[in-house]
Amino acid sequence: MDAIDQLHAATAIYTAEDVVDQLLSRLNWPSGSRRLVDPSCGDGIFLGRALVKILAQRVPSDEELLSLIEGWEIHPHACGQARARVAALLIAFGRAPTVAHDLAMRMVHNRDFLTEGPTRPTWHAIAGNPPYLRWLNVPKLLRDDYTAHVPGYASGDMLHSFLDRCARAVCDGGEIGFVTSDRWLFNMGASKLREVLGKRLSIQHLERLDAKTAFYRPKQRRAGTPPRIHPVSVVLSQAGGQPLTQAAIYPGANTGRYRGIPTLGEVAAVRIAPWLGTAGIFVVTAAQAQESQLPPDVLVPAIDTDDIVGDQLREPSRYAVRTHPDVLPVKEVLDHLERQMPRMAPRGREGKAWMPPESFHKLDLSQPSLLVPRIAKSPKAVRVPAGYLPINHNISIVSAEPGLLDQIERALRSDLASDWVREHAAPLENGYFSLTTTLLRKLPVQLD
Repeated sequence: MDAIDQLHAATAIYTAEDVVDQLLSRLNWPSGSRRLVDPSCGDGIFLGRALVKILAQRVPSDEELLSLIEGWEIHPHACGQARARVAALLIAFGRAPTVAHDLAMRMVHNRDFLTEGPTRPTWHAIAGNPPYLRWLNVPKLLRDDYTAHVPGYASGDMLHSFLDRCARAVCDGGEIGFVTSDRWLFNMGASKLREVLGKRLSIQHLERLDAKTAFYRPKQRRAGTPPRIHPVSVVLSQAGGQPLTQAAIYPGANTGRYRGIPTLGEVAAVRIAPWLGTAGIFVVTAAQAQESQLPPDVLVPAIDTDDIVGDQLREPSRYAVRTHPDVLPVKEVLDHLERQMPRMAPRGREGKAWMPPESFHKLDLSQPSLLVPRIAKSPKAVRVPAGYLPINHNISIVSAEPGLLDQIERALRSDLASDWVREHAAPLENGYFSLTTTLLRKLPVQLD
């Protein structure tokens, strides 16, 4: 039970009523005998709004109602909330209390959809807000149980697992209407999932939602604060629509605007700056270098985002210790590394003792470059003089062609580049975006 409580605490994000209504209005339900399920119904907001929708049209018998709509919920307390909501609505529409509560008990199942849900076509409409949680954050007891039921391509996140299971459980001609986190649409780790889903389904509708208004219970955060996700409303069906393939999909992107414009990766080298491990080992201050008597010829000025003040790069306050895998360092460097290496983070202790976790000995630093922070509000870059080494996985743009770097710098400050990043980069909080080398290589740059 502790594992289920932990899972619920991590994933309990409930959808606002107007968002639910808009999504349900896009589904071909209710219609005849078409059946609907919410596979992770939480407190029953989707079930409740669906129930209102069908009862406002007609008065089905008890058994017919049970055949048309149902919900699944793993958490007992949330399941009880959903049943209470359903019963109250049934009473409001004229059912006797004892009948209403009995129907609610039979309509809402306290079961785990990922382990017990069908893998054959069962429902014509699947609607809800499935859980979003990275697989490694799922309590181990549940994760071990899910391993036998979830294919590898759908195990990156619980959202992936639900999408895969629902794609198998939807009938031919059926639809899936979900509120989801946006990451599965463009993350490389979900490319196989998109391909598998695309064998049966395509995107009929896709729009971004405002996290500040789309939810009424944002996880366990302070009241009034949005959850740390960037939601979309999506409808999947077999009817013609936007294909689902391994290719990334960017909600709201205006692809026609950028057609024919060269990309950054076509005109320059875009590379990620090396991570040199725990500070004070391969990255030292001037005082640390002096204390260890490190020779000046092994010290390379190193810069990070905290060296950027405004839009300008200040004088670096750190130095990277340059070593070579085939050359034993001088005694002062070896002594320094021997003293400091016990502090190195575990992931930085592989390889030769005198080499940093990610070596930079092959990098040509003889040309100026541009530094783009990994987390930023726009792709604008800062000029880095020759001989300086960007570090800590920030992004470097390098070009040997004279004058081209100036053009690229201006292009990255343009409205076109900023708009493209807003449409294609993974959004973070407070207007920031996650920028990667893969992403920036695709960025269109309008050169002078």
